[in-house]
Amino acid sequence: MSFLDGILDSFGLGAILVTLAVSYYVLSTAYLWYRLRHVPGPFFASLSYIWLARQALNGTQLEAFGSASRKYGSLVRVGPNELLTDDPEVVKRMSSAKSKYWRSDWYSGSRFNPYYPTMFITLDPAAHDKIKTRMSPGYTGRDNPGAEADVDAQVKSFVNLIRKKYISHSNAGEFRPLDLARTVSFFTIDVVSKIALGNAFGSLESDSDRHEFYGAVGKSMPQIALTADVPLARDMVYSTLGLKLFGPKETDSKGLGKVMGLVNEAVRKLFTPGADREEKTLLGSFVRNGLPQSQCEVETLFMFAAGSDTTAAAIRGTLLYLLSAPQVYRKLKDEISSAVQAGKVSNPITYVEARELPYLQAVIYEGLRIRPVTTSMLAKEVPRGGDTIDGKFIPGGTSIGTNFLMLLRSKAVFGEDADFFRPERYLEVDERTRAEMQRHVELTFGYGRWMCAGKNIALMELNKIYFELLRYFDFQLLDPRAPMTTLSHGLFIDKGLLVRVTEST
Repeated sequence: MSFLDGILDSFGLGAILVTLAVSYYVLSTAYLWYRLRHVPGPFFASLSYIWLARQALNGTQLEAFGSASRKYGSLVRVGPNELLTDDPEVVKRMSSAKSKYWRSDWYSGSRFNPYYPTMFITLDPAAHDKIKTRMSPGYTGRDNPGAEADVDAQVKSFVNLIRKKYISHSNAGEFRPLDLARTVSFFTIDVVSKIALGNAFGSLESDSDRHEFYGAVGKSMPQIALTADVPLARDMVYSTLGLKLFGPKETDSKGLGKVMGLVNEAVRKLFTPGADREEKTLLGSFVRNGLPQSQCEVETLFMFAAGSDTTAAAIRGTLLYLLSAPQVYRKLKDEISSAVQAGKVSNPITYVEARELPYLQAVIYEGLRIRPVTTSMLAKEVPRGGDTIDGKFIPGGTSIGTNFLMLLRSKAVFGEDADFFRPERYLEVDERTRAEMQRHVELTFGYGRWMCAGKNIALMELNKIYFELLRYFDFQLLDPRAPMTTLSHGLFIDKGLLVRVTEST
């Protein structure tokens, strides 16, 4: 009997395998801990992914990431191989056109199709840039000049819905509370569907979650956040087999799968021989600029999954702060009333006209700053050879995400009261400083080659919706003590922004 046979007889093959697995886990954990031991952070976060998983599942990313940065500094360790930074120069360096940083595997957690990657999850910079070149003409409006009219149509639908169902009249004893968190989501999904496909879903018209899209997204957000932040979960759920078995399918009767079916049907029509490809939609632009059919399908679906909810989060957050700050609310109402009475604005206001209103711009940027549109890390991977950040050497292969909450509350940029909602800060400085502050806030859309393709459309929506809602209506929070519940699973799940609405006088 050989020595190996003796060991197997004594302990059994199963015990040997368990011992090897445990040894591998202990040694790999020790190695990961050691290589980043000099970066401060929650102790247990350096040993396992339980800390990150807990925040993702509980919806506490916003608070946890903020607290970690305040306690441990600008560069903080939040996972065995994950760091967060709130340094704008580091963020810019990682995302610049000539950067050697790549997107990390974190992005694979946003994969919805088992066969084709979207531009968002394409890690290779060259491949990403090739896709973006074909998509940019549509997103910038150069190839889709009717985008502003599409947004205008949904703004009008929003105003009409409020007038039809949600105006309260004290004299008549009519009280009709409006859930702004819910209705804002209908607005953004109708904008995306109209711009992308040429037909709005009709959520505002029906005052309902058409295709149960938002309900499905809300239920899946904890899972999406978990699989983005935890590599093992990501590798299992977003594997080709995992998505084939459990991912959305175009035959689904509701949710993301239902939208996938609508998108894929529209794409197939445009790729049918003899089809009119000149329609002025984002999808039409993608086709005309040479995006393959499979790429058109995944990019258009991703637009619904990510583009609508981030803009909705910005609107909900800004409206909450606006309605909680009477002086800010009154100043914005006064600027809007003055512009209307002076005949300086159209009906609805144009994007160009809105950008000429200084206090409106201040409110928009302060709203984007005070609550970021995402708590996702959007991590980049340190290139081979490593890098020095915050005076610390960071080895190659480390994943570094952006702590957007703390990035946007920098006291060095926004002053000692950076934790407070105060739009006046943009009007108290010279033009050069104001431009620097605004560029800092715009980091929420990404930077350089990785900048959000839909930035221009999102800003257009913000400029129009605040002006038009406050042009026609007055809003009052029903419960100022608990106006809205919020969970942060990468994206925000906001509920219960209940308001009383009256006609503006």
